[in-house]
Amino acid sequence: MTIADSARLKREILLRSMFPSMPVAAHVRFIELLEDVELAAGKVLFDVGDPPDRFLFLVEGRVTMERPGERAWEFAPLAVVGVMDAIMERPRTRNCRALELSRFLSLRIADWFDMLEDNGQIARAAIRNFATQLHGRWRELAPRVERQSELPPPLATGPMETYDKILALRRAGFLRSAGMQAIASLATVAEPLHLRAGETLFELGSDAEMLYVLTRGSIELTAPGDFRYTHRRGDLVGGAAAFCHALPGYAARALGDATLLCISEQDFYDQAEEHGRLTRGTLKYLISELEPLLEVDESSASTTSAPMALRPPQVTSGA
Repeated sequence: MTIADSARLKREILLRSMFPSMPVAAHVRFIELLEDVELAAGKVLFDVGDPPDRFLFLVEGRVTMERPGERAWEFAPLAVVGVMDAIMERPRTRNCRALELSRFLSLRIADWFDMLEDNGQIARAAIRNFATQLHGRWRELAPRVERQSELPPPLATGPMETYDKILALRRAGFLRSAGMQAIASLATVAEPLHLRAGETLFELGSDAEMLYVLTRGSIELTAPGDFRYTHRRGDLVGGAAAFCHALPGYAARALGDATLLCISEQDFYDQAEEHGRLTRGTLKYLISELEPLLEVDESSASTTSAPMALRPPQVTSGA
């Protein structure tokens, strides 16, 4: 076996453990795009302000991500390092320094987004993976986070035509970076739903795979353990829970007269396959929702463990 064959086999074994159900064709392409990176103890892989040109899958060793005046984040295999800045397409906000000899598999961010646009299963799995990791923190911390954004202006009451649905979806936080073409396409499959005060949107245990965008009024989300959260217009009901099949753990009802746009999960991902910016925009939304929670988490933390050891998306066949 040649060195090249040996390295390829090692990558295949590693990737099959990280992505056990990834389609074979995607697996082959992934392997071809990966690059090996080695970092000696004490060396810096990237610094604050550097462009986020790649993802780094940590396969051996330990690294820390640091920023002056803030708690360091420590990562161990098989974490994905530097992913938030890469998805947000902004300069690095923390450095990455090796605590011991560390090895990575590197994937250029442009190649990653190309893969998301070319393979609907990978795109769906990436969204679900980020949403799952965000949801755990959101469930615990969201009621404690002060909202910074202003409410979008209310829509006029009455029947919703396609133009009204486009306008409402443009104001939805999770579609802020989706692009006009994607929003217009979603508007064609979005169905309006009007609720009276006190009416139920869904019960605890409901298994409907839907996205509910609140366009007027407010919705109270509740869950066992005295969880309560009030959604306002522009919100995706359940936030990250809507993207990781966690809505059955909640119940939702209208606090006053409310209007929502309902989009089936399948329709959403069908549109995402046609409009790559919809996938990118959803990932940006998930990261933008995560960061305020990390700040709350850090303010009460006494350890230096990583706030979230992001894992690669687990691709499932079918849905």
